[in-house]
Amino acid sequence: MSVAIIGGLDRLKRSYEKECSSRGFDARVFSQQIPNMARRMNGVERILIFTGMVAHPMVTEAVRVGKAHNIPVDRCHSSSISALKRCLNRLS
Repeated sequence: MSVAIIGGLDRLKRSYEKECSSRGFDARVFSQQIPNMARRMNGVERILIFTGMVAHPMVTEAVRVGKAHNIPVDRCHSSSISALKRCLNRLS
């Protein structure tokens, strides 16, 4: 399953990817606003938003992409690795 992680800390990006791959998820981490984010999220099966560490325009764009492509959107307030583990446990 492919997961797009929106928000979080730049320094934890590699840890997010490592944790997801250890649980069998393919992760794409977007910790900052980038051009064409909607196009780069093409093909993901789930969107996970770390609401504590994300800009509002990124949230709006992620939710818009989720609605347009019928992708479920989950939100998690904390951006820690243990919070990511809890979210991934709910997906499994």
